[in-house]
Amino acid sequence: MAILTRRKLIKMEEYYYWVGYKEWYPFPSELKKKLLNVYGEEPFPYEWTEQDIHEGTRKIILEFFKA
Repeated sequence: MAILTRRKLIKMEEYYYWVGYKEWYPFPSELKKKLLNVYGEEPFPYEWTEQDIHEGTRKIILEFFKA
């Protein structure tokens, strides 16, 4: 069972900061809410994997900052 927690979200923000996206740090609150709404709970009867969360959040983050 894998879900996105606030602690993981903070680590994700730090990761994007250190790999060169300094202008994205910290994430805007609406982006944080969206990520936690999508990946903060398991979609019953399914389960998220770490890869699902990683790929899904990456796509949402990149799409958010493209706009």
